[in-house]
Formats: sequence, C-alpha cells, structure tokens
Amino acid sequence: MKIMKKHGVAAVAAAMLTATAVTVSGCSSGGSGVASDEDQTIVVWDYYGSASPITAAVPEFEKTHKNITVQVEALDWDSMLDKFPVAVSSGAAPDLVTADMTWLPTFASGGLLSDLTPVSKDMINGKAFSDVYNAGALGAMKYNDTYVAAMYDFDAYCLYYRSDVLKAKGLTVPTTWDEFLQTVSSMAEDTDGDGTFDKYALQILPDSFHFAQLLAQNGGRFLNEDDTVAEFNSDAGVGALAYMQKLLDAGGIYWGPSEGDSTGMPGIKDERIGMFINGPYMMGVIKDGAPEQSGKWAVAPAPVGKQQGSYLGGTGLVIPTGAKHAAAAWEFAQFLLAPENQEAVFTAAGAAPATTAGLAMPALSEPDPYFGGEVPFKDFEAAMETATPFPYVAEWESIDSSITNALETALLGKASPKDALDAAAKSADSELAK
Repeated sequence: MKIMKKHGVAAVAAAMLTATAVTVSGCSSGGSGVASDEDQTIVVWDYYGSASPITAAVPEFEKTHKNITVQVEALDWDSMLDKFPVAVSSGAAPDLVTADMTWLPTFASGGLLSDLTPVSKDMINGKAFSDVYNAGALGAMKYNDTYVAAMYDFDAYCLYYRSDVLKAKGLTVPTTWDEFLQTVSSMAEDTDGDGTFDKYALQILPDSFHFAQLLAQNGGRFLNEDDTVAEFNSDAGVGALAYMQKLLDAGGIYWGPSEGDSTGMPGIKDERIGMFINGPYMMGVIKDGAPEQSGKWAVAPAPVGKQQGSYLGGTGLVIPTGAKHAAAAWEFAQFLLAPENQEAVFTAAGAAPATTAGLAMPALSEPDPYFGGEVPFKDFEAAMETATPFPYVAEWESIDSSITNALETALLGKASPKDALDAAAKSADSELAK
C-alpha cells in the first residue's frame, strides 16, 4: 500500500541549493524517440515501496524488450527529494523517476526535468496525450507549454463520510457549502461536554492542499495569471479560510502536525472523525486501518462553493535532464501507462491510476463492499476534471510554508483570516520578486 506523503516539500529548497543551474531540454542519448537496438540498462528511481507496481511490471517488460534491462532502485519519499537534484546536477541522473507532482513546480522551474516531446512526440502507446488523460491531468503535466511528466497516479479530493451515522441522524449527503456546514454541525458530538467535538467530527487539516480545495471552489487562485504576485489573500481566499474556520467551529476536529499521522487514521478508528475530505489513496488506508468499519463509509463529490474545484497531485513519471537512456526509459514509461499495468496501480499499491483507460479497468469499476457497494473512483475521476496543481514557480516551497503557517495561525484563533493571509502574501510577494 502506497501512502502519499503530503506535507509540503520542505527538503526541496535545501537540495536545490546543491544543484547547478540547468535548463529544461530535450532528452539526451536517444532523443529520436526510438530506443536503440543496442543492449542498454535503464536506471529507475522509485518511491512506491515494497508493493511497487513498477517493480512488478519489469519482468513482463523485459520479455518484450530484449535489449533493455530495467534496474529499479527503491528510494523513500524523503531520500528521493534530497538526492534527485544532486544526481541531476552532478551528471549521475537516473533515466526514469517517480516524482510527486507537488515537486514539479520546483524541479521544472529549476531545469531538472526533460521536455518529453523529443522521445514521446506527444504520444503514449500510439495515442495523443489528450486521448490518454483528462483536462485536469494534462494541465498538471506541463511546464512552459511542454510536457515534463506523464502522470502515473493522481490525487484529487472528494468527501468521505460515515453513511451509517448520516442515516441514523436523518441527514442527507451535503452538496453545497451551506449544506455541508449544517451537516457537520448535526453530525459531530461533544460526548463529555468539554466544548470539543470527540465523535463523528469533520477532520480539519491546516495545509495548503485542503485550503486549495476551498480556494478554488470560492473562485480564487494562489497567484495571479503570470505567477508574479500572490492572490490567495483576495476576498476569495479570505472567504475560503473563514469558511474553514466555520467548519471547525461547527463540528470540526483540528488535525495539525502534532497529531503525527496526517491521514487521521487514529481518529477514524476510534470514531472521533466521521467525515473528511481527501484523495483516493485514503480508500486503501481506511480499509487496512479500520476493517471493522466496512460498509459504514461512503464517498461523494466534495460539497461545492461557487464552483467545483480541487487540489491536484499524484505521481508523475519524469525523465531527468541528462538521462543517458531517455528513449529506452520512455519505452518503459509507456509500458507502465498501458491500461492493464495502470490497473496494478490500484491492485498492488492502493493508489488511483491517472489515465482514463486505467480508471475504466475492471478492478476499479466494480462495486466496493467497504463503501456500501458503491464505485468511488467515478467521483474521484470527476474531481480530477476541475482540479488544478500548485503554481509552477521555483519559490513555491517557501510560499507553501507561509500559507501553512497562516492557516495554522487563523484556525488556532491567533489572527483573523485576512491578517494571517495578508502576512503570508507579503512574504510570498517578497519571494517572487527576487
């Protein structure tokens, strides 16, 4: 089971300091897009862990590509983040890498990722990128109008809720912000009368991922159109954070870094948490962590504000600048993106395949008993249609940190949403002006 680490990219900035300046370029050594007939070994860095669908796909790939040997090196999330910039800058880049999509703003703007066009011709297994992915994914994979990643799995947000509790309380699934606020208030309980909600509360995570959901739904954006000035402190941003505060006050449980487990599993298991907004990877997490709650959970589209929207993340397959066997690496990437191998992203690792064909494979389209016989992936796929990635600017890591600090400050009552976001925007503008 792969669990995505989702709390910023704090190590990127330090790692990037060690990397020399490079520019996004065409892939080297095989830039024709056709793998050489000569025997070659491609090095793949993979952070999926022991249940990696990438490692499992190697034997079958090598059967049909006799001249290509795949050497998979397993790195954990943090190690990948630290080592990747250094490897690229020192001329020791691997050929293919699984990269968290939240890393792309820093990696792409730092020139660490190759333009995939020379090897792909903007085609995957004979189909145009636009025929393989939906609109949300296509936007996330581009930097300066060129594809620098092929999305392998995706993360977009929906509402998870205890359907048995909703039914017992005579509540309906909320579809709007107003309804959501009412449902949160009616569902959460303060069983010991101490003024805090300790049963069936809504998990409130003070991070940019969840703020992004509300910001987009309120018609806002993080930066202006040319990514030069902060806009997350606009009326839309202040309104989004104020709404997050209302949810917390109505029936939320603040789940900050001090809780340790960002997934919220301890609270889900002991029923402090009865609702949360998160991505498809959480389906596997709660199945493993709370098997006794099978049939009690359901998934629905996130309640809508002015419009639908979501943070968009996941894992991308990238070819580093300076990769020695780029064309052969692309052959393996295409193999991993074939529908039958995309299905293994779910069956082996519990993540959500990013291609539309992968999402249509049998294992993902069958009713899920844990979620009341529903087919949750259809809601996540719809969420991806309107989801957007973080801005592709080199300063994003520090901006993200400022936003997170602002959320924590406001939600803990130490500053108003406007004051907290204004302070973060001032810091962001200073970074962007450098």
